[in-house]
Amino acid sequence: MKRVNRILADDDYRLYLHRNKTAEEQRSFCRHDLEHLLTVARLTYLLLLEKECRHLSREIAYSAGLLHDIGRWKEYRGEGDHAAHSAALAGPILERAGFTPPERELIVKAIAQHRRSVPGEHRSPLSEALYRADELSRLCFACDTRKECRRLEQRPHWRELQY
Repeated sequence: MKRVNRILADDDYRLYLHRNKTAEEQRSFCRHDLEHLLTVARLTYLLLLEKECRHLSREIAYSAGLLHDIGRWKEYRGEGDHAAHSAALAGPILERAGFTPPERELIVKAIAQHRRSVPGEHRSPLSEALYRADELSRLCFACDTRKECRRLEQRPHWRELQY
């Protein structure tokens, strides 16, 4: 997990997490902090193992999970979809961490696709696992602000733990 630890130590990565934190200071709903990113990373890897996608390493899964929301602060500023921003910001971090061009391409594409499925779009097993992990990462049934959440019934865990 040396490359994952390089991501966690990367100055830009830390800056983007700080920007997310600052943008979400007044947010009462789900935050996009390191805890969320680690949860998504772990679930992504677990989902890949369950699908027997052993050709995708733990480092690949964790990297995608840790980087999937790093551009969230840009969306809060009205600059568009955070998935596209996160994918763009992730590329240089992945390169500095030592990922190969094919690995970077796979991870960046999964990050760009982590929000929704476009009909007819090819989605890799990593893209699918990251999308599902992000959905499963929220424990809405135990949330204090669930009554105000407009997406509650779209979440897998809105009534009870599912995974």
